[in-house]
Amino acid sequence: MKKKLVMVAVLLGALSLGACVDNNESASVEAVRNAKAEQLMSIANLNNANADAKKAVSAAEVALKEAEAAYKKAQAEAAQAEADQQKLLLEKAQATLEMEIEALKLQAEAELNAAKAQLEQAKADLIAALDKVDQAEKKRIKDLLGKAEELLGDINEERSSLVTAKNDLAKLNAGLITAEEVRKQTIAEQEEIKATAQALITEYEKYSQEDKANAEAAAKEANSKKIALGKIREEKNTASIIANNDYNTASGNAFNCHFVQALQDMGSNYYTVEYVNSESVSYTNDDATTGQVWKNGYQKYVANVDLIQEEVKSYSRGLAVAEKKLADAKSELTKAKETDTYKNYAKAVTDAQKKYDEAQTGTEKEQALYELQAAEQTLKSYIQPYESGITSAEGEVEDKTESLAEWNEYVDIVTGDDSKAYETLIKSLVTAIDNLLDANIAYGKANHNYTVQAQLTSALENVANGLSDYAELIQAQKIVITRADEVIADASTIVTKEQAIANKEKEIAQLENSLSVNEPIYADYLAQIKALVESAE
Repeated sequence: MKKKLVMVAVLLGALSLGACVDNNESASVEAVRNAKAEQLMSIANLNNANADAKKAVSAAEVALKEAEAAYKKAQAEAAQAEADQQKLLLEKAQATLEMEIEALKLQAEAELNAAKAQLEQAKADLIAALDKVDQAEKKRIKDLLGKAEELLGDINEERSSLVTAKNDLAKLNAGLITAEEVRKQTIAEQEEIKATAQALITEYEKYSQEDKANAEAAAKEANSKKIALGKIREEKNTASIIANNDYNTASGNAFNCHFVQALQDMGSNYYTVEYVNSESVSYTNDDATTGQVWKNGYQKYVANVDLIQEEVKSYSRGLAVAEKKLADAKSELTKAKETDTYKNYAKAVTDAQKKYDEAQTGTEKEQALYELQAAEQTLKSYIQPYESGITSAEGEVEDKTESLAEWNEYVDIVTGDDSKAYETLIKSLVTAIDNLLDANIAYGKANHNYTVQAQLTSALENVANGLSDYAELIQAQKIVITRADEVIADASTIVTKEQAIANKEKEIAQLENSLSVNEPIYADYLAQIKALVESAE
């Protein structure tokens, strides 16, 4: 009996142990499945974020093409207009295109920044999920991820540069910027790239290869700073967008006001346009590197008041002449009606009318009708030149009266309240330009600070995660500086508009070619990572 009980106990224990093993295996399988799902989700998020960045570039290109199409349509309409209106319509089309390009540039930049943030989060999620895989697999995936991230950094820079280059080409073709401005702007952009790279080198050199153990703590600290700087950048970006909208409103108000419209109606002989050109403005970042932004120019219409007043004098004198001519014409008609010739012709009409009225037979009435019509025609032929002279003089008086009233109104516009209102609008425009400059400088500084910190954070995270080391990071930034120097050297040779256009077309072709090569490589890296995750046990 005791033996049986022992056997039962052993059997129950075995069953219990078997159940425990089964449960542990199920939990293990589920953990692996969940880890793999997290990893695959992170990879999908990397793909989605990259697709969003690509869409931002495509959307900017579509918007630019639409803006250029609208500009070409406006150009065609200007070509069909009167000579005086052609320049005005073209200027308006150029102003509209310039505002649309600036707006889509800001939109594209915002969308690219959002996509970059998504990419950073997806990368962080994938790295976190890798803690649940074995070390050999983790190393292979990290190696691929390091290559993918380095390549993606280049891709996103190329995307941003492509948007800028296409915007610049559109401005060049529309005459919104000169070859000299393109040269200065290109050099300024590359100097800013060099400044960021140098700032990163300075930061990387603070660490040594022996600091890898502390890289994770450094990355966390850097990330906290990045978040704070990101908030500041967003605030400055919002302020810049508001300032840009205010500038567009002020520019539109000045261009479309009653004063300017009146001058345009008069014609280009009655005003001059004073141009305040756009200019590059340098500023110093918090880390002592330099940045540059463009200060918008504007145009101011100046009325030729003396010439406009001369028109009033001319039309006033012309009206006096027309009124005298009308009085003379009426006097001539009166005198003509007092002549024997007129009286005889009038009497002939009266007699013919009487004969017609008294005719008894059809033949007599028909003959009398012919005589009446002939008499009326003779009288009309005699008096018509005098009446035509009156009609012509009356038309001239009416035209001169309307023209004089119109030019008197123009004088009131260019010397009265409309002129004062225009001066106020120009002051508002100048203020808006200054405010936009300040806002863009503030954003430029904030963006520089954030960009450096974001790249530093990403680099420290890569070091902490074994994706790269400081020597590689420093070398990568030195390559960036070398490339920037090459672009600067190339841009320094630009003199003519044709050279500037050719330079931009070359830059666009190189960027598009590079993207066509790099984007599939990046996609292949992610595909390899996905394959490793899916094949893992």
